[in-house]
Amino acid sequence: MSEGSGRPLRSSGVRVTAPPHESAVEIPVQAPRERIPAFPAERAERGIELLSRFAGPMVFFAAIGGILWWMIK
Repeated sequence: MSEGSGRPLRSSGVRVTAPPHESAVEIPVQAPRERIPAFPAERAERGIELLSRFAGPMVFFAAIGGILWWMIK
């Protein structure tokens, strides 16, 4: 049978069954604890904005410095 023929695959006579519902193990569910964020999102956003203000000029000057170093050496 070729791939993508659209016909269902034939089994080799093996029958797959699921166990009855009663035999399932029940896991007790605890009430979720109220979580306090370890790091406030506003603080992280301000940090990212601060870093991004300096990242552009740093990359620019590093590239210019690298080109000059490559040309001189």
